[in-house]
Amino acid sequence: MRAAQKPYGLYVALIALALFGYREWITLSQPIRLFFDEAYYYGWSQSLDWGYYSKPPVVAWLIRLTTDLFGNAEWALKLAAPVLYSLTGGVLYQVGKRLANARAGFYTAAIFLTMPLVSFNSLFITTDAPLLFCWASALWLFLRAQATNRWGFWLLAGLVGGVGLLSKYTFILFPAAFLLYAVLSTQGRLILANPRFWVACGLAITLLLPNLWWNYQHDFISFQHTAEISKQSENQIELSRLWEFWGTQLIVFGPVAMLLLLVRLFKPRAIEAGHQEALLWSLFIPIFAVISIQALTARANINWGAPAYVSASLIVGIYLAKLRWRHWFKAAFAINLVLMLAFYHYGSVLKTLDIESKDGNDPYVRIQGWKELADEIQPLFDQYPDAPLLSESRKVLAYFGYYLEPKQLNGRALNFDDHIKNQYELLYSVETSPASQHLFVSEHMQAQQLLRYFESVEELTKADVVVRSNLTRSVRVFLVSDFKGYN
Repeated sequence: MRAAQKPYGLYVALIALALFGYREWITLSQPIRLFFDEAYYYGWSQSLDWGYYSKPPVVAWLIRLTTDLFGNAEWALKLAAPVLYSLTGGVLYQVGKRLANARAGFYTAAIFLTMPLVSFNSLFITTDAPLLFCWASALWLFLRAQATNRWGFWLLAGLVGGVGLLSKYTFILFPAAFLLYAVLSTQGRLILANPRFWVACGLAITLLLPNLWWNYQHDFISFQHTAEISKQSENQIELSRLWEFWGTQLIVFGPVAMLLLLVRLFKPRAIEAGHQEALLWSLFIPIFAVISIQALTARANINWGAPAYVSASLIVGIYLAKLRWRHWFKAAFAINLVLMLAFYHYGSVLKTLDIESKDGNDPYVRIQGWKELADEIQPLFDQYPDAPLLSESRKVLAYFGYYLEPKQLNGRALNFDDHIKNQYELLYSVETSPASQHLFVSEHMQAQQLLRYFESVEELTKADVVVRSNLTRSVRVFLVSDFKGYN
């Protein structure tokens, strides 16, 4: 069957459905417990707003949607992640098909859907899921708008762009990339001269205005948080951090896919090959450059460059479709699948290799033990139903707020300084609590320390759960009464 006759769209749909089903099975069968950020976002989702301490609102809205539809089980809370990544693969198939041909679209979607970062993130709901979906969708709509100059496509691109900004502030780099596109391509300069492009940008910013207003009402707390995690001015330049970040990107994208991307980048006339490829590089280079500078001067999380790999998947997919040696795709796809299987069945891999699972060699260790620990202290919350959860730790408030029954989603925060570090301290500080008694849960604090802040402190229990041979989770639970203040 000739390439043009092959049902590549059907292939993409089957791969996406198979991976979605497999990932849901992994989530349910392991089971994949919540990371504390997910439990934290679940708390947000029960009080819908236009903004939250560290993120814009879409991740909370998605969790509210899926949990309203399917209940508050862990799999339902996570559901939007695998759904959106699967849909993003479908959108990228359409983009690759438009830029080159159906085979290129198929290669692009397959690379994206099996990318190690997507495989990992599909098990956890984060801001990256809606961000990447909006990034790919905005690109597809922009290409349609560029080709037709129809108002409908421009306005839809603006709407999707607004949702992208409400998903993660990183989306601002999407329209900014067109400045580089204008440098690299005549078509880029024509886009900047088109008033409809600016109308689309204006529409996207308009959708962000409610979030900006929320931030204004809360002293721009989200932007303060973003500045704090960057800490650009507090660190010296260190090449080791940059090399570490670059090295991790081999795992993020997949070793063979990254090799092909680098080959295409340094291949003569790679950027000059056409204005469409110039657009793809314009969407890749600024993000990768910004995060690399961040890694050089402070720190950069492994996933911060995630939007760059939307266009990277397209660059590699289109390049693969041009190569005569088809085994390059098979190698990239197979290695990504192997990495996915190794991660999803990590415990079995360790067992096969006769390696003991310990803290430090198990990527799942951070999410294990918290449900069991909540079960250990649940009787105390049944005994004192009018004493709300209180802690100095965001992690403790998030995990026990979700796993305790009834859920304690507005757990109170004990904050030792005037600096607000999370949503609990922003809206639910202990001094605003109407309750006179609280159940204080902590991994680290002792009764003597708490007497500085409360008139009465009684230690009720110390709960322990063995997670690994070298890791035991422990918390102490205190009944504290009559908050005295911080002085």
